[in-house]
Amino acid sequence: MKIKINMLFWNTLTSLAETIFSFDEKVLKSMKRLHTLLFLLALSLIYQASLESAERPKLIIFISIDQMKAEYLEWYRAEFSGGLKRITVEGTTFTNADLNYAPSETGPGHATLGTGAYPVHSGIVANEWIDPSSNAEVYCVSDSTAGMVNGEGGGVSPRNLLVTGLGDWLKKASPASKVYAASIKDRAAILMSGKRPDGAFWYSAKSGHMVTSSYYTKELPMWVQQFNAGGWPSRNVPDAWTKLRPDSIYTKYGPDDVEGEREWGNSRTFPHLIAPDKKNGVIASTPYGDRMTLDFARALVQAEKLGQRGVTDLLFISLSCTDYVGHAFGGNSHELIDNLLRLDRALGTFITDMELAAGGGNILFVLSADHAAMPLPEYRSKIEQKPARRVMVRDEIYPKIAGHDKQLQKELNTTEQIIRSNAFLNYAAAARAGVDSVTLEHKVRQGVMKIDGIADIVFRREILGGNGSGNRYLGYYQRGYHPPRGEDFIVRPCEYCLFTTSKTGTSHGTPYVYDTHVPIVFWGSGISVKQVARVVHTVDIAPTIARLLGIAPLSSVDGKVLKEIVR
Repeated sequence: MKIKINMLFWNTLTSLAETIFSFDEKVLKSMKRLHTLLFLLALSLIYQASLESAERPKLIIFISIDQMKAEYLEWYRAEFSGGLKRITVEGTTFTNADLNYAPSETGPGHATLGTGAYPVHSGIVANEWIDPSSNAEVYCVSDSTAGMVNGEGGGVSPRNLLVTGLGDWLKKASPASKVYAASIKDRAAILMSGKRPDGAFWYSAKSGHMVTSSYYTKELPMWVQQFNAGGWPSRNVPDAWTKLRPDSIYTKYGPDDVEGEREWGNSRTFPHLIAPDKKNGVIASTPYGDRMTLDFARALVQAEKLGQRGVTDLLFISLSCTDYVGHAFGGNSHELIDNLLRLDRALGTFITDMELAAGGGNILFVLSADHAAMPLPEYRSKIEQKPARRVMVRDEIYPKIAGHDKQLQKELNTTEQIIRSNAFLNYAAAARAGVDSVTLEHKVRQGVMKIDGIADIVFRREILGGNGSGNRYLGYYQRGYHPPRGEDFIVRPCEYCLFTTSKTGTSHGTPYVYDTHVPIVFWGSGISVKQVARVVHTVDIAPTIARLLGIAPLSSVDGKVLKEIVR
């Protein structure tokens, strides 16, 4: 047996020894240093032997379903017969899981899943943010030094991610292990897989290929080139997206045609025609994008022999199509239901294939989501008869803020803009007018809070100082705010008020539960069958997997180990 001394457990054993002998100080004083060392070494060897003999999964597949509301697993449970049914029936499901931060967006969501750190520490505070020093917009994974590979991709990397991730921790502890990620979205694959995975791949709508950047490799592996050469979209995307099952399955959940849904062609109802020359571009807005991602993951597992080499390998998969379909049609639409039914079927086949590849008892599946989403406002207001509305910010919010800014300029006797675009304030102009920062913020708040549709405004000072006047959402903003990348204030819409520039579709981003309540499910090797109702958070997943593998994070984590998974 290879002997390794883990310092964390060495310290634990030392504490244990002191406890055992504390009843008699004379005993401790009389013990020889050598005897103490041998005692602790023996316990350490026993611990190491138990670790090495324990069955660890050979392949961990961590799946994020983009914009997957936890409610979907309940609302449509009766219709599932594939992978979504299997993992929830046979695994451990946390029914009260929450992001516990805002903004509820794709970039922060995947970074949190992969690192166990909130945006306040990971630095990924949004999909895009404004650099306060340059006033330039920054995409969360932008990297001008990351070049194209085989003439495609490039321009992105995890450079903006400030912490390490689960994949990095595994590679440090087990250099022979492999870590990969795949998604339709670049930010999803990149931010889940950490700083230095073996590879991260995402979809190019321009070519219909899976691509990467030179941050990861100088040339696409041959198996990726072969996959791309197969022309997956043209071969597998049909000429029309139709319903998988009889119409009666869908209509019991509501109508197919709802005001507020995006029009596809000239219709909001099935079937949705797909022109042959549009398949590359439209695939992400249909269930077929996730099928392609899973087929790519199959090719990856086969080519790289994941889970088949005597060590633990880690595969991150972000399935993006629920997000695109949800944005366009809403979570109660026939389109979203059909997307989930097809995803359920595809996941069932994928799980079976992974069992055949790595062995049934050697796999751990973890499923969660980066965020949820608000219901389509028109569905909630007109079908469910509950309060909700679409707030067109260009007509209803921006002009009123501009009017308030003009009033502030008049009060301060200045022509300089006070409430600047992108949520920044002109403190310098106020100071020149003899108005201190606290007074300025008070004046801004007074005007902004009069605008219909705005529930609150929170300033940087309050976020950093924690003095939010009893604001129940302040903690969400604190955990989601990284000061060097933060704006001067954050506006919170009223609940079930969709701030948007579009007359159709829905979105997310708020601290409200409809945006933050997501699933967490563990299934596979060593996982018991249970439902857990206590509050847990997505930040808890990465440290839990690390504890299962007996590895330590390389940077601080905010999450806690889920005791229902690791005893």
